[in-house]
Amino acid sequence: MKLNRQLIMREYVMILINNRNILRLKDRKLLNYISQFDNRKVSGNVIVEQAKTGVPTMKILLDGRAQYLQSKYDPQSEAERFVNKFADETIKHVLFVGIGGGYHIKRFMETHPDSKFSIYEPDEEVLHAYLSHFQLEQLPLHNLVKIFVGKDIKAIESEIKQLLSKSNNVLKIITLPVYEKIYGVQIQTIFEQTLESLKERHSSLTTNISFQKRWTINSIKNFPTLFKTPNILYDIDRSSFEGKPAIIVAAGPSLNEEFENLRYIKENGLAYIFSVGSAINALIDQGIYPDAACTYDPSELNQYVFQKLKDENISEIPLIFGSSVGFETLEEYPGKMFHMITSQDSVSPQLLDTTQSIDIVLDAPSIAVVTFQLLCRLKCNPILLVGQNLGYIEKKRYASGIKYNFVENEVSEEEQKKALIIKDVYGNDIQTDDSFNSMRQQLEMHIGMNENFEVINTTKGGAKIKGTHFAHLKDLIKERLNTKQVIFAWKDQNPSYEIQYTDKRLELLAQAEKNCGRLARKLLETLSEIHQIRLNRQWKNIEKHFAVFDKQFEQLKRNAFYNGFIEPMIRVQNERLSEESKLYRYERDINKKVDVIVQVFNAFLQEVHLHHEFVKPYFEELKLRIENLTNNDKENG
Repeated sequence: MKLNRQLIMREYVMILINNRNILRLKDRKLLNYISQFDNRKVSGNVIVEQAKTGVPTMKILLDGRAQYLQSKYDPQSEAERFVNKFADETIKHVLFVGIGGGYHIKRFMETHPDSKFSIYEPDEEVLHAYLSHFQLEQLPLHNLVKIFVGKDIKAIESEIKQLLSKSNNVLKIITLPVYEKIYGVQIQTIFEQTLESLKERHSSLTTNISFQKRWTINSIKNFPTLFKTPNILYDIDRSSFEGKPAIIVAAGPSLNEEFENLRYIKENGLAYIFSVGSAINALIDQGIYPDAACTYDPSELNQYVFQKLKDENISEIPLIFGSSVGFETLEEYPGKMFHMITSQDSVSPQLLDTTQSIDIVLDAPSIAVVTFQLLCRLKCNPILLVGQNLGYIEKKRYASGIKYNFVENEVSEEEQKKALIIKDVYGNDIQTDDSFNSMRQQLEMHIGMNENFEVINTTKGGAKIKGTHFAHLKDLIKERLNTKQVIFAWKDQNPSYEIQYTDKRLELLAQAEKNCGRLARKLLETLSEIHQIRLNRQWKNIEKHFAVFDKQFEQLKRNAFYNGFIEPMIRVQNERLSEESKLYRYERDINKKVDVIVQVFNAFLQEVHLHHEFVKPYFEELKLRIENLTNNDKENG
């Protein structure tokens, strides 16, 4: 059907009545904002005209030249070809950047009828033109989550963060191709920050899914070892480190060039050397024993980082471990051990006297970041970074002497194609990946939070790290690292936690464990009663049952065993509960409200029950091991 060109090109335009009614129900705030363009003389920068196939198409004028947002000949066929790119993808929620004539959105939703969708249009006049010439009802409105406009970065970030929350952090972004050309700078600025947020949230979700159980199990199994080892941030005399230079030695490829410098520093005690992660193997391979090796990775694979040290029975290197580290790492470690309590450890705060001002270190994507926090708390100054490449050098991830079965040192061609480009310490471009880049950003954040410390990056060809200055390690030896600084007495400290306090806490937790199981069962029974009321349509007592359920649920949330041993293992489920609970908060239909409450909370409480049964044997093992420690303490006392 051909359109009247004169109607399309009319001087004044207004939002169509149907669209106005839809927005009045769906988003009155957006309607009021876009309505300001009604009855306003059209600037001529946004024009809706008839395509060759007779359907409307849209163009905008840029510097006097017309730029079509979709095809001037056949926008429908163009939209079909564009959408075909996503035919094989399962997409739960898509954000369309650019509305144009909406043809690509309509076609996409025809091929993905179960997807939710949102629309971001940078240009308010384009959205007004769409609402004035096209019908919103042609889109599946029951799948529409949000429409938003404008170029304010903070406002856009806020909108997209809300979408991320609603979509459980799974958000596909599809940009109308021409928008990358027209709004390149604006879209890049907005979406660099937004996509970074998406990556961070996705990374956080992935990390939680991967480690939420491991963090808790590690913390339980490590606690007896933690109890028997000094806390590096509580038991150690910090005067041994205050104002002394310390080196964080990472496993980057440039470490190969620093072995002799590190050997000289170690032999002359010119600075404390802390190895992080896999660097321990490269140093051992060179016969250089650091003053301490640091580790925190919760995965089972972390034990293989120290396998060489264990196999060779090297007892001279102290291990500083995060309390939620993979428990296998600590088994049969031949040297002395020290610990630091990490933010992912929910068990130790339940068992130790928290009135004693015990410092913790925040979890981070890299042990180098955790160790940097440690050295700042020990007041080491300056802090030197060695082998902290955070990128690839000659297609290599690691220095020589580092070999694992589960990761290749050589970067694959596929990884190189996907690599990010950042600047190195010399201002040159280098390749990196999301993981290394995240480490760099976290390190920069912590350096920024500790401005009183001088941080020197000596990593040749490594990533430029904001807040540091670059210097060659060899030059620093000549100019600044020329007197003995290392004191060995710090290693001789003993642990000081009180076993009597922990015994009492375990007794209380044992009672809390029983109460936790009872509360979970009662909550499921109350839910069943609410469901039965729904089936019998006996609404008279429904509010009373809701009140009982809320009270029981609050008791569960305050339960010490739940807080320390169960909730940390179901972080993702807890977040999902929080999001899904919003679905019933403003639901007026009592049938739907009850259905949602029963479904959402029943699924969550089943998870609580399963994880309670899962963690209970670990808790019983912990009680037994602490009981043995108590008996040994009495015998030796």
